[in-house]
Amino acid sequence: MKNKEKAISGLARVKRWLYTQEGGERGAGCVLCGSCYGHGPVNPMEDEPGFQTKCPPYEYYRFQRFTPKSRWLMSQRVFHGLDAITPELKEVIYTCTTCLMCQETCGVIKDAGPWDIAVAMREEITKTEGPIDAHRPLLEALRRENNPWGSPAAKRGAWSKGLGLKELGAHRARTLLFAGCSADRPEGRGAAAALAKLMQKAGEDFVVLGAAESCCGLYARDLGFRDEYNRLQKLNINTVTEAGIRTVVVACGSCRRIWGEYPRDEMQHVRVVHAVEYLDDLVRQGRLKFNKRVSKKVTYHDPCHLGRGAGVYDAPRNLLRAIPGVDLVEMPRNRRWSWCCGGGGGVPEAYPDLTKWNAEDRLREAKATGAELLLTTSAVCHRSFDLAQKILPTRELLEFVAESL
Repeated sequence: MKNKEKAISGLARVKRWLYTQEGGERGAGCVLCGSCYGHGPVNPMEDEPGFQTKCPPYEYYRFQRFTPKSRWLMSQRVFHGLDAITPELKEVIYTCTTCLMCQETCGVIKDAGPWDIAVAMREEITKTEGPIDAHRPLLEALRRENNPWGSPAAKRGAWSKGLGLKELGAHRARTLLFAGCSADRPEGRGAAAALAKLMQKAGEDFVVLGAAESCCGLYARDLGFRDEYNRLQKLNINTVTEAGIRTVVVACGSCRRIWGEYPRDEMQHVRVVHAVEYLDDLVRQGRLKFNKRVSKKVTYHDPCHLGRGAGVYDAPRNLLRAIPGVDLVEMPRNRRWSWCCGGGGGVPEAYPDLTKWNAEDRLREAKATGAELLLTTSAVCHRSFDLAQKILPTRELLEFVAESL
């Protein structure tokens, strides 16, 4: 399915939600059950029925039109030519945070969650009208500099200055540290630097891309810039395969999700892991040992893209439990039911009030556990928490781990 999607976008992809069988036979798309937003159980047959809160924009606006089900219905009408693309439709489509929660709750749609119909509609809007004003700078930056923040190539890789890292080209290795576009920004710098130090501590031979690193494609993928996503995907795949890279270690949870969506037939010899997965393996092998006692009560926030998007839940918890003195307490909404920070889908740029509400709601939940500190490992999440009120201190998990050696 993912390989086929490279060639189609917009309403052509919306069709998969309306006709799930080959040959145009009408299949069972959305059955309008409301499980993707309603406050009842997700599914009576589920062993883990989930929580009442399922869809961030619905919980914020409290109107049914801001639900995955309504996005499906609205997109269906556009597909059949019954409705035009209006400002009201755009508001519904672009308030989706792509948190992937509906992917967990939907028992009908396979291969992707209902959130993907919002992405498909964004592709259609971009093709026919161009991106919305709030997202236009991101598209222009991706086209110009291969990253959404418009950082010139000459300034990329500044996060690694003074660390003595080896760049691909001047050195060859089987392992690549992929820092991510936010590594040169406050929300991502700490994770990239901490990961590099931890890999050095373990004696790992690895390279970085430095100024040559391009975006993983997260913003292009989720904001509907399909052509840019395909271009960046191809660029990254060519870079690692031509260099003989066998393991890509990413520093950001969102990068882990997007790299994991690259076509497996083109990445069959390349393993992609997040830093927490990689470090968890090193600890199990005895190559990393935590000798410093840290008497701290902490809670962990599962980033949507690292958790629901990539299925990484145990590794960060394993690392924290391996540190002497750390008391890990869980928030009620954790793992697959983790509540979104509000930072995905371009929502911070277009609807910052929604992001702020989402992040503060999550921080209040974290504080209620009695934790002294909230840890997470995603630049997207750190950016959201930085925009919120300082309800509870937050830190990058990888920095916390690095200081515990």
